[in-house]
Amino acid sequence: MRGKDVATLFAKSEDLSMADNSSALLLEYSEEHPVMLSNFGMGNRLINYYRRKDAEDSSRPKEEIGETQVLLPQDRSPFANFGQVDPGEMVPTIHNGLYRAPVFRHEGKSNDFLVICNETHKNGKKYYMRNIENLYAVGQQFPSVEVPGEHSRKVTDAAKRRLRAISYRVFKKSVDPAIRGQPLTNEVVKAHLPGSDVGQNRGKMREFMQYDKNNQLWHLKAGDSVPDSETLRGWIKPEDICVLDSMQVGVQYLKDLGLKKEDDENEEDDTKEGTNVELKLAPWNTTKNFLNACQGKAMLQLHGEGDPSGRGEAFSFIKTSMKGGFRAQGESIEERLDAKRLKENGGHSYNVAKQQRAYDESIRRIWKSQHESLSSHMENSEGEADVDDEPEPAQSFRAGTPRSSIGTSVYGNNRRDDESASQFSRNSMSQNNKFMTIKRIVRDKYGNVEEQIETITNPRVIAAYKKRKLLARSQAIEYVFIRSGRDLACLNSSKTPLQQNHICLNSVDAC
Repeated sequence: MRGKDVATLFAKSEDLSMADNSSALLLEYSEEHPVMLSNFGMGNRLINYYRRKDAEDSSRPKEEIGETQVLLPQDRSPFANFGQVDPGEMVPTIHNGLYRAPVFRHEGKSNDFLVICNETHKNGKKYYMRNIENLYAVGQQFPSVEVPGEHSRKVTDAAKRRLRAISYRVFKKSVDPAIRGQPLTNEVVKAHLPGSDVGQNRGKMREFMQYDKNNQLWHLKAGDSVPDSETLRGWIKPEDICVLDSMQVGVQYLKDLGLKKEDDENEEDDTKEGTNVELKLAPWNTTKNFLNACQGKAMLQLHGEGDPSGRGEAFSFIKTSMKGGFRAQGESIEERLDAKRLKENGGHSYNVAKQQRAYDESIRRIWKSQHESLSSHMENSEGEADVDDEPEPAQSFRAGTPRSSIGTSVYGNNRRDDESASQFSRNSMSQNNKFMTIKRIVRDKYGNVEEQIETITNPRVIAAYKKRKLLARSQAIEYVFIRSGRDLACLNSSKTPLQQNHICLNSVDAC
């Protein structure tokens, strides 16, 4: 296979499999919710960036996997302003058309294996087992492209190109005598675009095809021809689909929380005080903020509620004002407005040079913390909660990302009181010593009844369990009101005998 092109290596879809003896690269993302992910069959490059120590350094280190790219001492960092490759240092990086992220190598355990299920229509299911090799942890993603908004021009243009490509492909198969595909009708087009409207599709298709009302079929316009396959594939690239997927995930996430950004809002509104943090963390906002920050057109908060690690080991891509808006970790507003500081800054509330210096120092500290954490080979004990047992210094930051509270409504009792931490992160800080004991009555394989006891210490699991248990109970309860004289009894008629409770109220007024 050495030296052959990609089209030969992956001639069939079944060639895209790990069920062979080729080398494999396994990546585990450290972010709970990565901004974007590449789809099946897309290519990634593992690049080992090495910066020369000085002008006389001519070495080119070679790793077992990945390609080496040498940086001169004066070259800019491949991570723009948010990561460094120091002289003499090598930083392995996963790189594609969507993002780049540092990776950190780990060794798989000898008793861990990778099981692969390969299923085809002809051969059915086949299982393969192979060793764990080339295992890497992936750091924070640094976007290379901007995720478009829900109603942006990029989304509309992509939808038009996709409709055009689908129409040409279906038409080409319909006129090919070897394939004899189904004719191009409105219903066929709608089947390829679930959720679309026939009227809207028809209006867009009139731009490049001609409609036969008598037979209700679409044909090419006079003088037009179907483009070749390479041209059709070039209209919609795999990266376009990935950013659209990221946009749709962000829209659905906000919808699940009951949030919606109005179309007529100013694009700068997401930086105002009081704006919900979930809107600030929408992928179309964070990717745009990061790309602008790389070009020096914006400044990021770096710390706080937008940190995906929740512990100061990743960057917050929420935008802040470049005119004194950045605050270093542990710095309060009172300290910034201190009379002495005002005097040192010449009467101004901030100094541009000092702010930039604090900004650069914070970036280097976060980058170093992420490197130390993800490259560590120390294992956590089994069942260890995501909360440190030892109290932390008052100056240290310990707040989870809002993304940890998926499914929490912005209405009712789950609204945040502290905007600097999510619902679950506040629980993790206040419930370090709390635990839940669950008793279950089960039957073993011999039919004997036994009691099982499980102790849970992770506050996130406890909160999720309580929420699901409360929901299940509320769905299984039917309330029947019986009136007798001045008394009203509320009988809880549960569908299961174990959940029956009786509540009696002494008077009608009280009830």
